[in-house]
Amino acid sequence: MKKLRLTLLFLTIIAPCLLFAQQANPLINKIEAYRRVFPTEKIYLSFDKPYYNVGDTLWFKSFLLNGDHQLNNFTDKIYVELFNDSLALVENRVIALNNGLGYGDFGLGNNLKEGTYTIRAYSNWQQNFGSEYFFEKSFYVGRADEKTWLLDSYQKLNASSDKKTLDLKIRITNIKNEAAGLKDVEVYLMNDKKRLMRADLQTNINGTIETQIPLGENKLTGNYSFLIIDKKEKSRQLALPIILQDAGQLDLQFMPEGGNMVNGIFARVAFKAIGADGLGKDIKGKIVNQNNEELVEFASIHKGMGSFYLLPQKGISYFAIYKLGGKEIRQQVPLAKDDGVSLRIDHLSKKDSLYVYLKASEGHRLDNYLLVAQSANEIIISAAINLKNGFSTLKLPKKDFPDGIIHFTVFSPVQNPIIERQVFVNHDQYISLAVKANQNSYGARDSVALELVATKEDRTPLSGSFSISVTDDSQVKQQDDENIVSYFLLKSNVKGNIEDAAWYFKDTEPATLLALDHLLLTQAWIGYNWDELTKQDLAPKYRAEKGNNITGQLTNLLNKPVPNINLTLMSMGKNIFVTDTISNQEGKFLFKNLPLLDSAAYTIKIKNAKGKTSLARIAVDEFKSAPDITSNNSVKPWFVNPDSTLLKYYTNKQLAKKPIDISALKPEGNLLKEVEIKGQAKREIFMQKSAWDANLKYKIDEEELKKNLRKSLLDLLKEKISGFTIGSFYADGAFGIKDHIVEGVKYPPPSRPRRHEFSNFMIGGYLISHVIIDGTNTHLVSTGTDDQIDNVPYQSNQYQVSRTALFPEVFVINIMIFNALGAEDIKNINVYRGISNYYLDITTRSGKGPWITNTKGVYVYRPKPLYLPKEFYSPKYTPQSLTPDYRSTIFWDANVVTDENGKARISFYTADKPSTYTVKIEGTDLMGRFGYQKSIIKIVNKTESK
Repeated sequence: MKKLRLTLLFLTIIAPCLLFAQQANPLINKIEAYRRVFPTEKIYLSFDKPYYNVGDTLWFKSFLLNGDHQLNNFTDKIYVELFNDSLALVENRVIALNNGLGYGDFGLGNNLKEGTYTIRAYSNWQQNFGSEYFFEKSFYVGRADEKTWLLDSYQKLNASSDKKTLDLKIRITNIKNEAAGLKDVEVYLMNDKKRLMRADLQTNINGTIETQIPLGENKLTGNYSFLIIDKKEKSRQLALPIILQDAGQLDLQFMPEGGNMVNGIFARVAFKAIGADGLGKDIKGKIVNQNNEELVEFASIHKGMGSFYLLPQKGISYFAIYKLGGKEIRQQVPLAKDDGVSLRIDHLSKKDSLYVYLKASEGHRLDNYLLVAQSANEIIISAAINLKNGFSTLKLPKKDFPDGIIHFTVFSPVQNPIIERQVFVNHDQYISLAVKANQNSYGARDSVALELVATKEDRTPLSGSFSISVTDDSQVKQQDDENIVSYFLLKSNVKGNIEDAAWYFKDTEPATLLALDHLLLTQAWIGYNWDELTKQDLAPKYRAEKGNNITGQLTNLLNKPVPNINLTLMSMGKNIFVTDTISNQEGKFLFKNLPLLDSAAYTIKIKNAKGKTSLARIAVDEFKSAPDITSNNSVKPWFVNPDSTLLKYYTNKQLAKKPIDISALKPEGNLLKEVEIKGQAKREIFMQKSAWDANLKYKIDEEELKKNLRKSLLDLLKEKISGFTIGSFYADGAFGIKDHIVEGVKYPPPSRPRRHEFSNFMIGGYLISHVIIDGTNTHLVSTGTDDQIDNVPYQSNQYQVSRTALFPEVFVINIMIFNALGAEDIKNINVYRGISNYYLDITTRSGKGPWITNTKGVYVYRPKPLYLPKEFYSPKYTPQSLTPDYRSTIFWDANVVTDENGKARISFYTADKPSTYTVKIEGTDLMGRFGYQKSIIKIVNKTESK
């Protein structure tokens, strides 16, 4: 993008009041320096559908682009996290990127609770800018079974008096539409997690509850819900979201263009009316002065937003008058400043030009104002402005601006930002997408072949990367409120909730463009913290993760850098390799271009020039996750006033409980036979190798571990295992029944109770004798010898007692390991109970055993493993296929690339029932263009398709 410094056009009506920034400006230098050090990134996720069922797989494709929407070559991995409605992390993914593109999935296991879930995605680099730059999307995960209740609800808040009441009418049915008549229920009014009131009620014969709830005189704030619990089956609980803000409540906000009005200067004032539910509300009224003289009428044109013009005068107050709930409301308009500068930008009147109008009051008619226009990482315009004559007008060619939001800032002569305004420049640069089917309609279980054609705005072929989902319209309603176009061009740049962001890109009609301008006038840009941009210290806290590299620093005991030290890195586990490097003068080191592994662990060792272990301390730049989310956008539960599409989607899951008949749905290639080690078989293996008296007592599986990813192994054991503790009093028999002599030391039989001379891990007074990690006992780490000799369990060896009870070093090693290992590092934990002891058998993801403690000159680094996504399974039917097919996502492909002719082809099989399918396509050419398209294909009875 060329920068306008000396080539600005300006209107001939103005005097020489505009001077161009021909010399370097210190402020501009600071801004450009910041942008060079802190280039921005934007991220978007495309999903196969807008809501999910427990047991489904959620499929996604990720797009990470530079701030200017071009190809990203800055970051090679992103982090995608799934949170539940309690804001707890459920699971995360580390997704490898290729040119900023990646894909993955989440298996929504059957043990998930029903509710609102939120996906968050970000790169490590984006953490430098704050969570506003992260991608977040909330959706509902539902569950339906024979016990499910459906709610048809009506609610009304009566606020006519100071003592508010809530009228509530709820009809309860099951999924067969049968009334839940004469059911005894407990009901609670909830404010977030807090219970405000309780009542015992009974449904009538038609399954209906009618009640009026007194709410008192207190102000109603927070998220309210009505919790209904079946008294006979306490597990059947439903939460009905309710709105308790006053139905007549309206927040009318006024936002003068540029930030403020100045008395004596004609100004444009934008407004937004927000209802009790946080959504825009239509409004109309008039602006009057303090003498009740009408000056101008105003009316919203979209989602409660609009604008009007006003010439404020000193000493005069102005009011907005409008009607709400039959009442006339009078609200004061914010006062104008007596002195200052105003800005007005007109980018809608002319297709090829953008006009900037600046006016100053008497006290601000000065030289050396600065106008800066920015887009993404680049300064498009920087111009010195002379306002000694009181005004300045610029005519700027739109062709010199990129597509998207342009941020204008006016700086005072002392370089303080005094006015900000953002406008949207639209060059109609886009991707046109078309889907061509090989026939007009298809039958059940029919083969479908589609051709995707992508072209630029000038109709020439376009090569791009796209995600394609095909969903059954009888089960899934693909939502149109947001897509890749509206996200990158609008939502990623604007704070707050944008209702139906995709609507602003449905066409380029004047009314649509004006509505978009109102949105930008009323909601602020997310990025420009001028104190941050102009500061001198330009050191990023979070590094960009380019390539699979490991970086860090060596320091001595005085925290000074240690240069010129050899470091050797060795991978552990399944993939073994060795490489080395040398620390630089700042003590920093880099291991470059390591192989990409889905699960890796590394040992870093340092040697000085004489080959001896160095005393330098190793610090590796390890990834730190962003703080957990603190709020989410609650989504209405599917069972509240469900339509036929939602009902069919969730109830179909019950019909499809039986697995697909693999013999009938024959995929290409050979299936591997399933091998399952039952709990009993695993116990027998453990008995043979470790403890003859072992019986499985507790099991913490992978699904449970995924719910506790941020917890250490120590905290996890404390929480999940009853009686787990650290102590020195042992139950009778904890050490056997007779004297033991080990390495010349005599250990008498225990008394009851017995206090040992050092602490150990225990469960209910019994010693945890063995901690076995990936088949290796931690005794081997701590003492150099395992209890087992020739694979004979310790009860039969010469010591007749576990080394855990004899050597305090074992406890020291175990506690280090328990603190170092996290739930995310572990696949499963089995806790066995013997006659006298407990045993822990732990399997880690890296498979490298208990060798995780750091010694002098050694550092063990375990990065988060890359996720290897599953492949979407699309069945290929044979004539004898009889198993019912209830798929809602018929097809998904996250890696569709159009060739040099702009074409790509996909194929799949339809499911069982006549319906229509929606084909949703979205993607980018990685050069600033985006495309989104929905098409319909028809599935008919086989007799009709002939």
